[in-house]
Amino acid sequence: MNFETLLTTIQEYQQAQIPNFDTLNSLLNDTFGDWLASQGISHLAMLPENRLCLNVTGQLQNAAPIEGIEFYQRFLIASVHKITGPEEIAAALTHYDSDGDGAYVWLIPDGYMAALTTTEQKWERDGGGYFSHESICISNTSDRGTRCLLEVLYEDTSMENVSCEFEVPAHRSVHYRIDKLKGEDGKPLIAKDAPVSYKITSCDARIVVQGSRILTSGENSAFASFGTVIAWCPL
Repeated sequence: MNFETLLTTIQEYQQAQIPNFDTLNSLLNDTFGDWLASQGISHLAMLPENRLCLNVTGQLQNAAPIEGIEFYQRFLIASVHKITGPEEIAAALTHYDSDGDGAYVWLIPDGYMAALTTTEQKWERDGGGYFSHESICISNTSDRGTRCLLEVLYEDTSMENVSCEFEVPAHRSVHYRIDKLKGEDGKPLIAKDAPVSYKITSCDARIVVQGSRILTSGENSAFASFGTVIAWCPL
């Protein structure tokens, strides 16, 4: 798939005399939607005078003029009869950074960290095993770093919810051991043996979040179970 195929298809739809813009735009987005998303375009729309509007999932940077292309903060308009070829649309998109993949808000409803026994705490201090804990993994595929807020929601209404912030650089991933997070007092941020849910909100870019849990028992983690889940996002 490429922009030449897109422009050829638009021409064929027009030659077939598609009755109105709504029908034409619906057909184009149904046909090219997945591929457009891979190019950083969330939606396209044909406009009067043979103009093509592309909604870009990114922000305009310093754009050099391109004949037949009008640049806007979050979209561009290409005059199909003025551009010389599909490569000009591809070149225009390079003037936008990327919002990244995923979503801005993620939820992990099922959280629970089992407390270590006194013996397990000693084994862990001695470096003997890999003991019960939870982790969250965040991928940022955008062209800019983002600040994230982790909110911990307790099931027990007598417990006060807690939160913390962290940074995820552009085109990077971070992995946080939930049990290692500390509050301002230096103590563990999140209580153990307490059912919780996690909400992760990204301020500046789309991210992808995964949660994982390992439950262990026995010396040197002789017995262990491991679970991992992609968090839920309200797409």
